[in-house]
Amino acid sequence: MNPLALLQAKHRLTEARPRSEPEPVSLAGQILHVFLAVGICSVLGFAPLAFGAVQPWSMCVLELGAACLVILWAAREAVNSHFQIVSNRLFLPMALFAVVVLIQIAFHFTAYWYATWSKALLWAAYAGIFFTVSQAFHKKPWITAFGFFCATYGFLISLFGIVQQFTSNGKIYWVVNNRYGGWIYGPYVNHAHYAGLMEMLFPFPLIFAVASREGRPIRAFFLFAAIVMSSTIFLSQSLGGMITFAAQLGVLSLILFRNRRSSYREMAIVGLLCLALIVWLVWLRPVGLIERIARLLNPITDAGATGRFAIVKDSLRMLAQRPVFGWGLGTFPIAYPSFRSFFTNLWVNEAHNDFVQTLVETGIVGFVCAIAFLVQFFRTAIHNSRHWRTEIESGMALAAFIGCFGLLVHGLVDFNLQIPANAAFFFALAALATTGFSGSSEARNGSVRMRG
Repeated sequence: MNPLALLQAKHRLTEARPRSEPEPVSLAGQILHVFLAVGICSVLGFAPLAFGAVQPWSMCVLELGAACLVILWAAREAVNSHFQIVSNRLFLPMALFAVVVLIQIAFHFTAYWYATWSKALLWAAYAGIFFTVSQAFHKKPWITAFGFFCATYGFLISLFGIVQQFTSNGKIYWVVNNRYGGWIYGPYVNHAHYAGLMEMLFPFPLIFAVASREGRPIRAFFLFAAIVMSSTIFLSQSLGGMITFAAQLGVLSLILFRNRRSSYREMAIVGLLCLALIVWLVWLRPVGLIERIARLLNPITDAGATGRFAIVKDSLRMLAQRPVFGWGLGTFPIAYPSFRSFFTNLWVNEAHNDFVQTLVETGIVGFVCAIAFLVQFFRTAIHNSRHWRTEIESGMALAAFIGCFGLLVHGLVDFNLQIPANAAFFFALAALATTGFSGSSEARNGSVRMRG
């Protein structure tokens, strides 16, 4: 046959192939994909165990781990002879926020250049985790596996937290001294940051219990895991965590009631969670929990609450001096002492409000990018989770959405996004909730392929 005719026939076959047909994946590519998925779970699992990754060495490990994940993804695509980027609508606001930070660094719009540079490297690691989660967990088996990892990991951490609480000698892991003070719980120096981690993870076993098609024993186990994980939010005695937990259950209940045809069984499971949680806490009888909850009745008189209000007021005065690009990412603890309006012998290292701190550090321009990220996150996550009753990947998107929503609510009174371990999990779950699932029209229209 004429060689020209062969080329024309091959071209016609290529054009006739459905655009949704996946590119061929080699055995080496499959192995690298497994390494990538395991690597993501390993990096995310490491950070909380390293005291929340708040020390320089653990931040370095987190950053190097994120860089290795991106390299693994690139190697997987190179082995498969094509680069297929699964797009995510949150890429754009994240890129714009990165441009704001680069402008701060390049033009020295920062109170301390090194602090902004160091924090930018950390946020680049979050972006790397977000990107690789989008590329690795967009197919049903892998989405389910990642959801199972979140449920199992959170359950094991919560068991450790309970055991450590009732056998505590005042040290983390019973051997590490708490040199800087604080209210430790689990592997965290600050109990509120432990609560932030559980807020993100407990929705996974709960959704498995509500929406899983497995038998009753499996669903009962997931419900038990959700109860244990939820109870540690109260056992840690984080007031912000308790309020956030109630808000998460409220949002989940509203979602359950959207389709009343099958909501009674699901609402019964949520009600059973609340009832079993109360019984479990009464049986454990943790010291000081009742007194701690009583503070919620009059939060204005709480010293911690009044201190947070004062910091927010001072932060707004900081913004007035640098409204456009802010004081520089990561510079709040450096710039704040000049604006502090109250006496304290403690170091105010964060604004205790993630939204206010973002506004102060990146100005109105950076804050607008952050708000655009959140708006797009809510729109896309709600869209992806609309079929959670019938599709497991949609259920995992719902769990990730509820988890991220909880950390955002908690961010109104605390600084979980300034804790690398919690921020890494937040961006990983945000990617899981907003990436188009493989096989859906959104995923087919949203992937970019580049042949090598």
